[in-house]
Amino acid sequence: MLEAHKAENTSPLKSKFMANYTQSGSLNDRSYNLNATMQPIGPSFTVRKLRIRSSLELELAGTVSAQALSASNGILFEIRVNGTLPNFKIQGSLKAGDLNDSIVMKSVYTSLPIGTYTVQVYAQAAPGGTATGVILDPGGWGERILATEI
Repeated sequence: MLEAHKAENTSPLKSKFMANYTQSGSLNDRSYNLNATMQPIGPSFTVRKLRIRSSLELELAGTVSAQALSASNGILFEIRVNGTLPNFKIQGSLKAGDLNDSIVMKSVYTSLPIGTYTVQVYAQAAPGGTATGVILDPGGWGERILATEI
């Protein structure tokens, strides 16, 4: 697991509405082979949720690539906390016609209790089949997931 970079608001005037930020380490670790079931890919990192009535938002704007698809139209990506589905999400996708592309994904969790959580990208070949050689942040440009508690 990679060390996450944290920047918490430590102001004495901190209110319950101040945002707390955490970001992952680099997402480029190796290539993955996928089937039609969502599975974790890339390194995980931990996020500490500090407040009861806050939401946790996870965002990634980056690049992904794949070597090949078999019996598949593309790849779906989403960010998960402890492997669970978010309350709201924008999935990223890589389509069969372009296996190296920019993606954006966002997940929002609205009712997590205070605690420490593991965050990781999940992906699957869609709507079926397989995908090989899937890489987050190909080229290792230092793309990261940004976690915001608001």
